[in-house]
Amino acid sequence: MTQKSQSSLDIVPERKSLKVERFADSATVAKEAGKYINDILTQYVEKPVLFLVAGGSAVAVLEHINPEYLSPDLTVSTTDDRFSTELDVNNFAILQSQSFYNNLVEADAFCISTEPFEDETIEQYRARFEKNLREWRQDFPKGIIVGLYGMGADGHTGGMIPGLLSREEFDAEFNDGDRLVGTFDAVAYDALYTVGDTTSARAKDYEFPQRISTTIPFMRDWVDHAVFYITGENKKSALDAVLKISEETLSTDIDFSKAPISIARFMKDATIFTDIQ
Repeated sequence: MTQKSQSSLDIVPERKSLKVERFADSATVAKEAGKYINDILTQYVEKPVLFLVAGGSAVAVLEHINPEYLSPDLTVSTTDDRFSTELDVNNFAILQSQSFYNNLVEADAFCISTEPFEDETIEQYRARFEKNLREWRQDFPKGIIVGLYGMGADGHTGGMIPGLLSREEFDAEFNDGDRLVGTFDAVAYDALYTVGDTTSARAKDYEFPQRISTTIPFMRDWVDHAVFYITGENKKSALDAVLKISEETLSTDIDFSKAPISIARFMKDATIFTDIQ
């Protein structure tokens, strides 16, 4: 396991309580989450903002973001992405098919692409995204970072998926203090743990077995405002588990490898929008 080094990421800022906003249906959840993001953006007019967007169902929120709040001061990218050039798989490619993306272009906003380059390895892909995030922070040291996240029924958020890595492996990849982007690579994991003629089917267990994702330290210490879009009763148990984390538990050692969504309780400012009652 990689030892966590001492850095600015080790300085934990003041946290706010996790907020939960419940609505009757997913359409209303998306609308209200979009309005909330509008409210955040209006707080930082003419201030550099990096807006990171999840893929999957969370893109429903984007149609409710007011184009009037988009500007050249805004930079948009993804919270995580799939190591694929397929247009209906890669999150950034899907983002480009949304009307929200057209609004970004018209507003002269800037985008950080997370589409893989030709012949790029997954490690090069990961390193490029991390480099872009660091350069944005270097260019805008007082800029604000806003994240739109989702959650799976298994408790995953971003590209941090439970069930493949041990806690030690997960922490080395996604909970190292100097690492902003980690890699989920079930294909490489299979190759590493193949013994003789016995091939693990582990990669086949995942719809998208190769991903990159912003990490636990990035979400905890770099993201100023987080909005979680969580809908569907199949996610109730995972959501309930997060909400049951007590204030006393927050000061103890949390195993994020089992439920990465637990990071929502540790962020500077996080609000969950959900239709789960």
